[in-house]
Amino acid sequence: MDNYVANVIPHLQQWWPVLIRLAYLVGLVFAMVSFSQAVNQKQRFNRSTAVWSLWCAVLLLNLPTLMDSLSMTVFNQSSEQALSYSPPASPGSVYIQFAVYAIATVGVIGIARGICLLRDTPNQSMNFSRGLVHLFGGIIAVNLVTFLRGIGSTMGGDVQTYIARIIG
Repeated sequence: MDNYVANVIPHLQQWWPVLIRLAYLVGLVFAMVSFSQAVNQKQRFNRSTAVWSLWCAVLLLNLPTLMDSLSMTVFNQSSEQALSYSPPASPGSVYIQFAVYAIATVGVIGIARGICLLRDTPNQSMNFSRGLVHLFGGIIAVNLVTFLRGIGSTMGGDVQTYIARIIG
């Protein structure tokens, strides 16, 4: 089983450009929807949806920069450092590396989902808090190793040694 997981990990990193391009595509769709709503005479009274759609389009079109700025704000490291994790040499290190990459992939999807929920804020005000939760949950998922090391440093003692033994 070790060989299968070790073969999957390099292929998982190849999906990062696909996820970024998918975010660009969704951003372009949001931009077109925003401009069509802004020009449409039938939806004159719903201009806030057009503004939020444009705002989300800009964020999705700049997803790598958004991820870097959020990672630098919260964890003081670029997202590329977080995505280039190499675990310590141990028997289960391949599984840990696969889990970290899978969680980081879910984190990127969570960031994009949070932006999409923020887009729907004018229609449903409760989407604002959901969007923020997805956005910051995605940030933590992308920076999982740094987050766990921070928890270990904060708690100290057995927690720190246990986390250091697992993730290095």
